[in-house]
Amino acid sequence: MMALMATLMSIQAIAQYNVKFQVNDSTGEGEAFATVRIYKAADANKAVSTGVTTLEGAFTQEIATAGAYKAEISAVGKVTAVKDFSVSASQKTADLGTIVLGANANVLQGVTVTAAAPVVKSEIDRISYNVQNDADSKSRNVLDMLRKVPLVTVDGQDNITVKGSGSYKIFKNGHPDPGLSQNAKEVLKAIPASMIKRIEVITDPGAKYDAEGVTAILNIVTFDASSTSTSGVTGTVSVGASDRGNPEAMAYLTTQVGKVVASINYGYHHQTKHNDMQHNEYFTRYTETGNELTDVQDGGASVNVHFGNIDASYEPDTLNLLSLSFGGYYYNYMAEGWGSVVMRDKLGQTIYSHDKYGRIPGNNFFSFNGRFDYQHKTRRPDETLTLSYMLSTSHNKNENEMTYSNMVGSVLPYTQSHDDVTENFLEQTVQFDWTRPFAKYNKFETGLKYINRSNKSHSIFDYKGYPEGDHESQFKHLTQVAAAYFSYTFNKGPWAARAGLRYEFSHLSAKFPDGSQKNFHSNLSDWVPMASVQYKFDMFNTLKLTFNTTINRPGISYLNPAVVITPESKTYGNSDLKSVHKYAWELNYMHMGQKFTFSITPNFDICTNGIATKQWSEGNIKHTTYVNGLFKRWIGVWGYVQYNLVKTGTSVMVNGGIGYDYFKNEDLGIRNYGTVINFFTNLTQQLPAGFRLSAWAGCFGGNPEGLYSKSDREWYHGFNLQRSFLKEDRLTVSINARNPFHKINKWHTHTVNGNYSGYEHYHYMVRDFSIKVSYRFGSLKANVKKTATTIENNDLVGGSTAGGQGQQGGQSK
Repeated sequence: MMALMATLMSIQAIAQYNVKFQVNDSTGEGEAFATVRIYKAADANKAVSTGVTTLEGAFTQEIATAGAYKAEISAVGKVTAVKDFSVSASQKTADLGTIVLGANANVLQGVTVTAAAPVVKSEIDRISYNVQNDADSKSRNVLDMLRKVPLVTVDGQDNITVKGSGSYKIFKNGHPDPGLSQNAKEVLKAIPASMIKRIEVITDPGAKYDAEGVTAILNIVTFDASSTSTSGVTGTVSVGASDRGNPEAMAYLTTQVGKVVASINYGYHHQTKHNDMQHNEYFTRYTETGNELTDVQDGGASVNVHFGNIDASYEPDTLNLLSLSFGGYYYNYMAEGWGSVVMRDKLGQTIYSHDKYGRIPGNNFFSFNGRFDYQHKTRRPDETLTLSYMLSTSHNKNENEMTYSNMVGSVLPYTQSHDDVTENFLEQTVQFDWTRPFAKYNKFETGLKYINRSNKSHSIFDYKGYPEGDHESQFKHLTQVAAAYFSYTFNKGPWAARAGLRYEFSHLSAKFPDGSQKNFHSNLSDWVPMASVQYKFDMFNTLKLTFNTTINRPGISYLNPAVVITPESKTYGNSDLKSVHKYAWELNYMHMGQKFTFSITPNFDICTNGIATKQWSEGNIKHTTYVNGLFKRWIGVWGYVQYNLVKTGTSVMVNGGIGYDYFKNEDLGIRNYGTVINFFTNLTQQLPAGFRLSAWAGCFGGNPEGLYSKSDREWYHGFNLQRSFLKEDRLTVSINARNPFHKINKWHTHTVNGNYSGYEHYHYMVRDFSIKVSYRFGSLKANVKKTATTIENNDLVGGSTAGGQGQQGGQSK
């Protein structure tokens, strides 16, 4: 017995000393797989222990005996850090805090690299893609990098989906960015990836985030946390152009004066009209009459995009942080097109026909948003209180001119029409958040939020030769949302769990000052539960199960009963629409290694009373409105694989998914279903003389488009060659070829249900050769800080919003 007690005491003595610290890179990200060697201070030749940091950059090591030691921390391409420490009977744990590894500018050519920094990380509520650990970030834009992010698909037309769905939101640094939400693909295409720290797919938004339409959140994280406090200036400038005459330019600047850190960025992108021509064909066969309508159109558009943002933070002490952000976005669109319309009876005889010429003289959209956050940290570790205010406003002017000629048997009582629609949007949001850890392994988050959102529109319709048709309408729409949430998180050892509940009340009212329509209002009340649990087998393998609830509330365009009439169609909203709940279950397994990373995510979604587009024909007129009663079911699996052959400089990535989408409306007696496939693969090879070659290919489409249509599948491909020059690779030149073997793409959709059938064929240019040059200057290590929490607005399906991209018609998966 005495021998056993002595052995136990010996074991306890061996394990009673520890050293721990956090290792970050210069951007503030945890340095995964950094090598740590512990030496006795008196003998630096023989390590007493060796280990690696976790995926988050954390390191903990037991020390056998008291004494003085040295910790040597090294990572690929980083400057090695050495820290002295000691442990004793009075100080058994040495906490070295955070150790920052700076980039090594003197890495010699010919050195064999045997490890690569991981780009993907899994947490209980999100999957993160570290953009800065991907060498393509030096020459590619954010939209290009999104193709590599697990669960995200960017198709050949640059449309973004998450898990195959358009029901997601786009945030920047944890809050909605109206500039991104309005025209995401144009803006993300103009932002260099070198400005981005990481891209997060928040798969389990939790109770904190608005429940509206949030299947997932794409959070674009810029450099937002300072690792040191050094005054200075740094920046990046880039310019680019293509063979289609589409120039772009960007500038990003960060500076620090004392405790104030500020950054400013500006970007410009132009698309020429003559090098972006399209050819579209529409065919409709009306079941009731047997008549057939053919509509052929050709045209092009020129686009100018300007965007900018100013961020600033002030940290008077370690407990208080104030941050400001102001941003703007301007979009100008000019287009013209011409075509012909022919209506024939079932015997092929012409009923009527006409030619048409359309012109958009200069539609423009601009938005401005400002945000203020105050964060206070209490003396309790990790407890924070945050008060936030956000203002967002936008102005959208749409003008459309249409001229008709060569009219034979025409049903049109006019020869020219002119539409002038102006929309103004104003939103103010106040939010309070409180986060508090307790009892070591537990944390709760709670908060309140109020949104006041106003939409106003003024529409003028003029018809030449038909004064009876001239009319003017005004419309005002007000939405008020009050919300409260509570979330609980448990984290101990390999286990992590989270559960939350959110309550949202919204009041929607619409008024027609001109008396053209009847005023209406609607009150919506919703409880939203969610939960998730995660188990880490070890530092490389994670399993996570999630249940989530989302809401789709009808937006103004779905509720507005105003009737819009054209020669072939009649469209109006439905003020009786109800909010919709969707329930989702998801299982994710992820392995993250130094050379091999993969993720597999089976998921199941169901919605029993969704909002569907209802379309039918009466005679030769198409009618469109919106109704509840959609049953929607999705089952699928999404996968991600990345393999790095570091010694040969080769990297292979595959990202995509396959699933089954099912739509049904019992009241309409219609169902539609089909298999959905999204696929993207990228091969990168390091070449001699510092060149880097990337090749990629992907496909999308082939899925049901709501209740009535199906689409064809489409493929796309491309290449990129880049090389960096000057000290610290400050100058980067890249040459891009997009679809070099395929000039024109053809995209087809087919109407398969309803009392009319037909197809839509879209032909558009996809071949593009471009060059881009970027230059980085300065050496500032500080970056604008952000509060831990801030405002996130995620609203509406079918209406103006300051959030992201809403699901259309409750149908698109």
